[in-house]
Parts: sequence; C-alpha cells; structure tokens
Amino acid sequence: MQTRVSAKITGECDNCHTMHNSQQGASMQFNSTAKVERNLLRGDCLGCHGQATAQKIVNINGSLVPQVMHSDPSGDLAAGNFGYITGIKGIASNSHGHNVIALGEAFRDATFVSTLPGGIAESFHDGYIVNASNLTCAGVNGCHGYRLTSGSPTDVVALKGAHHNNVDGQLLVADTAANSYRFLVGVRGYENQTDRWQNASPSSHNEYYGATTPMTLGCGATSCHGSNGVSPPNHTISGFCGTCHGNFHTLTAGDNDGIGPNITSPFIRHPNDIVLPASKEYQNYTTYSVQAPIGRTAVPASASSVVTPGADVITCLSCHMAHASPYPDMLRWDYSQMNAHQSGDVNTGCFTCHTAKDN
Repeated sequence: MQTRVSAKITGECDNCHTMHNSQQGASMQFNSTAKVERNLLRGDCLGCHGQATAQKIVNINGSLVPQVMHSDPSGDLAAGNFGYITGIKGIASNSHGHNVIALGEAFRDATFVSTLPGGIAESFHDGYIVNASNLTCAGVNGCHGYRLTSGSPTDVVALKGAHHNNVDGQLLVADTAANSYRFLVGVRGYENQTDRWQNASPSSHNEYYGATTPMTLGCGATSCHGSNGVSPPNHTISGFCGTCHGNFHTLTAGDNDGIGPNITSPFIRHPNDIVLPASKEYQNYTTYSVQAPIGRTAVPASASSVVTPGADVITCLSCHMAHASPYPDMLRWDYSQMNAHQSGDVNTGCFTCHTAKDN
C-alpha cells in the first residue's frame, strides 16, 4: 500500500486557469502572449514550470510551483535546469539536456533532428520516432503523462487530472499519471516529502526504483506498449529511459547490443539496473551521494542516507540529470575533469563508485 500525503495542487483556481484568457483586455497567460491553452490553462508545461524566474520554486498566490528553468543561485531541483541549455544559468549549450521543442528552434540540437542517442535498433521498430524535431515535455513524444501511440494527446492534455489527483511519497502502484513517480506513467519511486522536488542532502532526497537486471527488448513479455501507452514493463527509472534510449539501457537482443549479453563484466556500455557490487572498490560507497545517487530494488517509505553495496543498484540517474545539467550529455559532473589517481576529485563524480581510481 502506498503512502499518500497531501500532494494535490492547492491554491486559487485562477492561479492556473482562466475562463476567457482576458482580463480588462489583457492576456491571462503567464508570458502575456495571446496564445490560448487547452483545459483553460494559463500556460503550457514551461509556461507554468519554466518561467525563467530567479527562484527554483515560485509561490503563486499560495500555490508552490517547481521551476525547471530558472536562474536561482542556490541550486536546482532534482531533475536539473533547462536554463543550462538556454543560458539563463551557466553557459548555454544544446548538449546540456533534453532539447524540448518548447524551448524554441534555436535550442534544438541539430545532431538529433532525425535521430536520438541510443535509439531502439530493432528492424521492426522505428527507434527514432522521438527526436529533437518533436520532443515535448509530455504526451506521445514526451516523458510525462500518457504516451499513447495512437491518438495520443500532447503536452498538457496528456496530464489531464494528474495535478488534482497527485500522490506523493512512496509510489508503489504507478498505473496512472497521478500515482506514478513525477507523472512518469509506470515508474515507481519515492518523492521527497521533506524538501519537495529536491535532492537536498544524503538524508533528504528522492528515491529511485531500480532492478538487478536490465530489460531485454523484444515486444514480447517485456513489451513497453500497454493500455496506458508507452511505459517501462519493469517500472524502473532506467527502464523508462530505455523506452527511447533502448540501445543504451538493455541487454543484447535482436538488433540491439545494449550493455552486452548479460550482467557480468566486461560491458560494452556502462550498465544500469544492475547491483552495485559488495566487493573491491565499490564496497566503499556506503553514504548516499546526491551527486551520484543509487537506486533501490524496493521503494522505501522514506529517504535513507545509507547505501548498501550488494543490494542497491545503478540507474541512469546515477550519472545523468533528467532535464539538463551544466555539463555535456546532461551529466551530473564534468566528465573531462575526472582524472584517475589525482587527489583533487576524491569521492566525486565517477569516483563515488569507482573509489580505488581516485587516489
């Protein structure tokens, strides 16, 4: 049974909705444009959550609204900041994150206009349906909400009702947008109740759900297609990433070579949904790092600062941010500064797990 807390959106209705998108002749959109949104909303996903403010969480007449694009010097929310793509924060680069089309054509990565990194390679499956030319925040070509392959709504409509039925804390069911981790349909996890939307410290953070073996693609027993649209059959965050980047995050099958044929080293790609070994250098990672977070094979009811090698697992989010980061490939740290056997980067970045290679 999942733990339910008061996570439903609160506040005045007109914080989010407008009846006629006009007040004394002026637009009611957050960005003051004449554009109108479905469901009587005052903005699309970025219109509400990417207002380019100086705060990572804004208070709109009593409603706390997390921001995924901002210039707050105190830090970012757990998934990162699209401002690292646009230059609102840090140095602008299209390689710093997911290039959702709502950011504007100037921020599309030209390399991926018709392809994407690690696309599903099966001959019977177009692995490049989603790319920089059509990537949205939500819907069939996005991450959040229902990703139905036929007649799927896009952006805000794919999340209809989710904000009003949102479940926080321990999410064990994940069969609707509202009760899935961060509205990622099918994904289980724990949403931080102490510092909402944030990985604030080793004892206050989200908990990511993982598995001990990655998915094997094939559209059989592990099909990503169901009544709720595309979702990960194993309910993990890495499985979710694999619904687009399948050739990066799965075991070898068919035309996909994935990480390799099994969960035994050596790998051809860095593994995920695999146990952090309880031996050699890995056994030294015992205190949770918000820079390189691990996953749990059972969704906890609260955050823990303890890491258990041999039980906890590596996920995609152990290395990458979900939205954007200050570094290329949306990594959590500067990969170019990871220098083996130099004391300046002890227990940071790659060396959080690979502890014997930083001294």
